[in-house]
Amino acid sequence: MKKQLLTIAVLCAVAFTVNAQTEKGDNLIGGSISYSSDKRTPENLNNLTSQKSTNISITPRFGHFVSNNVAIGLSVGYIRSKNFYESNLSTPTSILIYNTESTNETFNIGPFVRYYVNIVDKFKFFGQGNAFFAFGKSVSVDGGSITVIPRSTKYKTTIYGAAINPGFAFFPTKRWAFEFSFPLVSYNNYKMKDDGNNVSSQAYQNEGFQFGFDSFNPSIGLNYHF
Repeated sequence: MKKQLLTIAVLCAVAFTVNAQTEKGDNLIGGSISYSSDKRTPENLNNLTSQKSTNISITPRFGHFVSNNVAIGLSVGYIRSKNFYESNLSTPTSILIYNTESTNETFNIGPFVRYYVNIVDKFKFFGQGNAFFAFGKSVSVDGGSITVIPRSTKYKTTIYGAAINPGFAFFPTKRWAFEFSFPLVSYNNYKMKDDGNNVSSQAYQNEGFQFGFDSFNPSIGLNYHF
């Protein structure tokens, strides 16, 4: 009988530990970081185009659990990306080179709602939906033997959109959670306005949907629950 009571007590303690991390009235504070890099180089002389890009994002957040396993909150973020593109054109007398390098910085803010589902002890699956507004700046520099004189263009960017991000949370302790998540579906409305000093600038507006499986870009995060 004592063993049975002890077993029941242990099971209750485990259940309380699991649920207490995401129960009504609790809060979470933390953030995530994401990094991606892509490099494309020519494989033969018929393809003389190369490209390299890097992206990094940092997203702090705060959430409050309005009911068990359901949290709403606010996140802010910073994204920096850098892209380099080079193309070679062969002529009978020489090889002409054209390259462009762009650097983009963006700040964003927006609300989110998150729902947790228990998998096993210390592991949870979650789905998160969020909307955001972002603004930033971009600088593009054209160079190479075709351009001769490097040209620089500055842009202002505005973005608003929404996304669905699923993920997994691991709770090594009652208060701390490590997360792995990835974008599944997103909508973005992107607008870029140039400074008007370069007649060859590429100011434009773009609207579209993106599925995460087409461009897998995972992120890792850490949250403190209290």
